[in-house]
Amino acid sequence: MQPRPPRIFSADDILTGRVSLDAYPFRYVYITPSPSSVFANMYRFRSGYNISADQVLSAVELLETRGWEMVTVDPSVHVACMRRVNHHHR
Repeated sequence: MQPRPPRIFSADDILTGRVSLDAYPFRYVYITPSPSSVFANMYRFRSGYNISADQVLSAVELLETRGWEMVTVDPSVHVACMRRVNHHHR
């Protein structure tokens, strides 16, 4: 028996291609920023540029081209919930 696939994925893994959700068996996933982008935000917070939010939203935009849509995102953009629109998309 194969282990159950995770529901939480790093935006960095999606953006770099280390993770592909094309054949993912479930309809809902969470996208989170990479730990390095969260850490980097601590040092760039005053600049007004949110690295974590940019990373998560970039992954959301990429997944939207692959048959997913954003359901919700938390106010700090640290978690985005995605839903596969077309479950048969491959």
